[in-house]
Amino acid sequence: MSEYRALFNRYPSLAKSLPFVALGDFPTPIHRITELEEAFGVDKLWVKRDDISAADYGGNKVRKLEFLLAAVQRSGCSHVITFGGFGSNHALATSLNCKKIGLNCVAILTPEPATDKVRRQLRYHQRLGTRIEIAHDYATVRAAAERVKSELGEANCFEIPFGGSSWLGAVGFVSAGLELAQQVAAGTAGRPDVIYIGCGTAGSAAGLGLGLMLGQLETSVQAVQVTPDAMQPDRLLKNLFAEANAELHARDKTIPLMGIEESGIEIRRDQLGQGYAIPTPACEQAAMLMQNNGGLPASTTYTAKALAALMVDSGRGALTGKNVLFWNTYNSQAYPELPDDESWKELPEDFHFVFDGGL
Repeated sequence: MSEYRALFNRYPSLAKSLPFVALGDFPTPIHRITELEEAFGVDKLWVKRDDISAADYGGNKVRKLEFLLAAVQRSGCSHVITFGGFGSNHALATSLNCKKIGLNCVAILTPEPATDKVRRQLRYHQRLGTRIEIAHDYATVRAAAERVKSELGEANCFEIPFGGSSWLGAVGFVSAGLELAQQVAAGTAGRPDVIYIGCGTAGSAAGLGLGLMLGQLETSVQAVQVTPDAMQPDRLLKNLFAEANAELHARDKTIPLMGIEESGIEIRRDQLGQGYAIPTPACEQAAMLMQNNGGLPASTTYTAKALAALMVDSGRGALTGKNVLFWNTYNSQAYPELPDDESWKELPEDFHFVFDGGL
């Protein structure tokens, strides 16, 4: 496991003032995949391989958890409470990494359409020993969290928000932006004219935009919205960018205070479709192209919708002659062998409908 982090390379003093535990392998590579260029009609298409950010379970959440779980350790809490949909990669990555460093994880999950991927995620939680609790809608999430804290003792519980999107989680992607800037400077990849990344709770996009500015890498970031407008991604993006910037500046005054208006981040709303975790024909086509031409899986919840935006822009000629970078935030590491039996009945009863023909 690599100890290199671009943030600490650029600002060594932060290593003393920020909580950090190494969980992943960074920098993640950048690959130019000619088969994908042909499939998506792009002259130059690079893929930032956060899908292999860790040997056991990759994806973008590892970057955030390196800071968030270190804060849990520093707090002395024994339990992490976090949130997501039934198929949440964030919730699963949190549980897996909690187990690696001796913490307990409670995941409060909200329903989403039952798919093989959702069933697989829940079975993986079962294997890890995650305590999973259901909140039937976002309005009841808070009540579920308070009930768990009352049972376990508030002093023993540390909350990590949806998607790991706090200022401290966003710092993981500040480092990612600096990492990319350093890779471009080293000639590993061409300077991207535009970057495509899925945007749920906006922490990755906010941190990435800030890191790119600190790395003086001028580019456009197309943050493709996958969560409903009720999540207020614009507000989240602005607040997380400003708070992460302020917190880092407070710890190292050489880090300037900047405005998000200069970051080149644009939230794209054209690929959401009917809602979170509901596939669109465009994202299903994009996922198929990614798998068949790049050999990489794409989630129809996040990454395939970002790819669909790329596909739309390519189709209207907006990417002609440009260096395009797709930030692959989905885990592509192999899952452990999960039993094909009815042991799912040992999960809390509230989750059984996912396996017996429900939603």
